[in-house]
Amino acid sequence: MSPYSSSGLEVRDLSVTRGAFTLEVDFALPPAGVTVLFGPSGAGKSLLLSAIAGLTPLRSGGVRLDGRWLEGPDAPVRAAAHERRIGLVFQEARLFPHLSVRDNLRYAQARAGVSAAPMGFDEVVAEFGLGDLLGRSVRGLSGGEKSRIAIARALLAAPRWLLLDEPFAALDGRRRRERLVHLRDLSARADLPMIVVTHLVEDVVDLADHVVALRAGRCVISGDVAGAMAGEDFLSLLEDRDVGARIDRPSVRSGGTQARGGAVWVRADTVILASSAPSGLSARHVWAGRVRSMRREAEGSCLVRLETEAGDLLSRITQEAAEELSLSPGGAVWAVVKTHAF
Repeated sequence: MSPYSSSGLEVRDLSVTRGAFTLEVDFALPPAGVTVLFGPSGAGKSLLLSAIAGLTPLRSGGVRLDGRWLEGPDAPVRAAAHERRIGLVFQEARLFPHLSVRDNLRYAQARAGVSAAPMGFDEVVAEFGLGDLLGRSVRGLSGGEKSRIAIARALLAAPRWLLLDEPFAALDGRRRRERLVHLRDLSARADLPMIVVTHLVEDVVDLADHVVALRAGRCVISGDVAGAMAGEDFLSLLEDRDVGARIDRPSVRSGGTQARGGAVWVRADTVILASSAPSGLSARHVWAGRVRSMRREAEGSCLVRLETEAGDLLSRITQEAAEELSLSPGGAVWAVVKTHAF
């Protein structure tokens, strides 16, 4: 039995179909923090959120929230979507186009019927910087603005859990990361557990306390973020260019690391190897370590797993380079990474 059987969210032997696609998963989530739902396009991530929220009926299995069966053979009655206190924010926001921003927010607040909402109207408006938008129509707003409004509206409905399907797909770079970090902090401050869908490995690093990963409608990973991202199952879900390792955010001091409020994903293609201690480099991060394993890849490349002062890393080099450096499991090696890789 899961340690979260009396609290948290349980998805038990869930089976749901959409057309020819079948989703079959079983996992449990802790009652706090952010769970990232990860996997390639077509894995079933959006369908899973819809099933948990009650928008798609199950073929079999059940969903239990904080010890109460919402749906399934042990549920006295199937809870309708509006009874579940599970907020769902779609990728396309789905705001009411005929209402102003203020009225979109007020509508959710009025329908909630719950006095114990985690945040009041004015607090939510301030939290998402919506003060200047309240009187505007939602038509013509940017994708980022619509996403902020959709999340704010979901909060005003007083959810026990919040599910978000690629909420910041319209953003990239610094603005995207700022929004993701804001979500993570909000989850902690409002004591509101979240499930956030993404297909980007950087989002997992920035957001996740827990990871659930899907492939072709099946759950292949469910666990804490550090353990999940270190495993081969997680790496097998990534595009070749994204293969790498999660480490604590390093300092700019050569040869050392220092946690700086988070972690980073270091792609294997950005890690240079040296067979002796390098000097006279512009790169700020040079770590001594040892080769743990080596694996030949297609097209003459070699994936080298390292144990270093900064943590476990992966480096992708050519097979020719591996031979010239005389690399072998257990051998000494130095890893060199430029700051921009972080």
